[in-house]
Amino acid sequence: MPATLIERFKRQELSVFNSAMETLVAARTAELRKELALVVAQKQELELALQRKNQGQSQLETALSDAQLLHEISAMLIDENSIGELYQKLVEAATVIMRSEFGSMQRYDPTKGALQLIAQHGLDEEAVAYWQWVKPGRATTCGKALEVGERVIVSDFEACEFISGSEDLIAFRKAGVRAAQSTPLLTRNGRLVGMITTHWTSKQLPSARDLRLLDIIARQAADLIERNISAEALRNQAERLLEADRYKDEFLATLAHELRNPLAPIKNGLTLLRIGKPEQAPRVVDMMERQLGHMVRLVDDLLDVSRISSGKVNLKHERVMLKAVIDIAVEASHPLIQANEHNFKLAIPEADVWLYADATRIAQIVSNLLHNAAKYTPVGGHIELAAEVAGGDVLIHVVDTGIGIPAAMLPQIFKLFAQVDGSAERSRGGLGVGLALSKQLAEMHRGRIDVVSGGDKLGSTFTLVLPIAQAPGAAVMSAAAAAHTPSDERSLRILIVDDNVDAAETLGALMEEVGHSICVVVDSTKALAGALNFVPDVVILDLGMPYLDGFAVARQLRSEPGLGGVYIAALSGWGTDDDRRRTREAGIDHHMVKPVKLVEIVDMLSLVSAGNAAIASPR
Repeated sequence: MPATLIERFKRQELSVFNSAMETLVAARTAELRKELALVVAQKQELELALQRKNQGQSQLETALSDAQLLHEISAMLIDENSIGELYQKLVEAATVIMRSEFGSMQRYDPTKGALQLIAQHGLDEEAVAYWQWVKPGRATTCGKALEVGERVIVSDFEACEFISGSEDLIAFRKAGVRAAQSTPLLTRNGRLVGMITTHWTSKQLPSARDLRLLDIIARQAADLIERNISAEALRNQAERLLEADRYKDEFLATLAHELRNPLAPIKNGLTLLRIGKPEQAPRVVDMMERQLGHMVRLVDDLLDVSRISSGKVNLKHERVMLKAVIDIAVEASHPLIQANEHNFKLAIPEADVWLYADATRIAQIVSNLLHNAAKYTPVGGHIELAAEVAGGDVLIHVVDTGIGIPAAMLPQIFKLFAQVDGSAERSRGGLGVGLALSKQLAEMHRGRIDVVSGGDKLGSTFTLVLPIAQAPGAAVMSAAAAAHTPSDERSLRILIVDDNVDAAETLGALMEEVGHSICVVVDSTKALAGALNFVPDVVILDLGMPYLDGFAVARQLRSEPGLGGVYIAALSGWGTDDDRRRTREAGIDHHMVKPVKLVEIVDMLSLVSAGNAAIASPR
């Protein structure tokens, strides 16, 4: 075969071989590329898995770190007994979690509507004093959070709209504070009890993780403050109960003492009247009447305090002259002042000063102040009552040279049953209700009572301040004068119904002495029959009787046609507005409180006698 042909054949075979080899290489390369792609994909999966593992491990490490931190904080709180130290440690824990340079905790005071700083970390004394109290809306994160009721974060004070240009910003710069966050401390029922704040010296925006951990601290802080508030409330309640129990014991002992004081001379007076000479009677009777008046005053004061406390006192305002009111008070206090040989001085304005007030109650206030001065001023001391007009008020000063009031006792002097000194109080008499009652009555007249004292043995000055009123016109004066014009009187037929035989017979004897015809019934079941036989003009009826009380007897009397117009006056130991309402509902015309004064009965009978019974309807 020729050489050329052989070479051509070889070239053909080589070309076929090369082509086959290229095809084989291409196929193999494709296979390798697939395998390589698979390897790359597996590598990427492994790298992603490794990355996820690392992230998970990092998260676990972070969670473990957070858990350890919280555990350390919890252990730290458990080991601490002082509430102040607990607050301090919570603030320090918050600064650790938030990686901040400063921190603070505040307690919300609902009475002031403001936050009070109770713990802090890193702040200097000037900053602590400056932010001791923060009100809603102040140019701080805590003030803003208090206003909006949620967490407030400011990453840069210099760029904050509600802080810019404020005095607080100047203080922040001085303290080195650039950013802060404030988180409200809420109880589990959503009540705000405080605020926890962290501060940074540079721009800062806390992470979600940091805030999540801070919320755990905030929950512990809120629970701690709430427990402390509850504990304080319980302690205060316990202290109030102990104080009330002490007051109760002192009051009962004083009441027993005060009631025995007048009972002893009254008993002695009765003995003297029984065995003594007739010429002793006027002196003994005056003494007994004075001691009885003292007992009545004690009971009236107690009832008045109870009525005022329950809101059952209704003042009877009218235009009255200051001089008339003071005259009544001085007259009531004169026996005690005279008995202690006090030098008494009275100075009131010459010009008429008018009050729009309950004259009886104002006289009671002034009389209480005079009695108080007389009790605590030694024999021969000085007491002065001076009144002056200042602007639209009248100032009534009661000045004494008595034992004085210690400075520590001044804030307590108007509290119910308060006593400057227990032994001194009992030696001078009184229940410790007079000043408390006077203060309440003064405030009901839109006035007040002030007190100053130099201290032990330096006397006291009580000042009653009351608003003055314009003088009434001539028409009012004429009407008032006409209302007090005496009228003719006539003898009345009076039926007295009272199961207390002594009370009924002595009252009957008094009525006979002033010229009236009397019939006494001491059995309530026979009251109606007695009235039908006697046909009285007036029935004086005790309310608290066995079998038939006074209300039932009154209804019986009103049901009889022949007795329908009889005037019925009730006698009762109860004198509240509700008691008087009950007497009106029973058809009773007049309500008198025991022990009733003779003048009150005489006045009532005078009105009936003159045909003016309507004027004497229930008061």
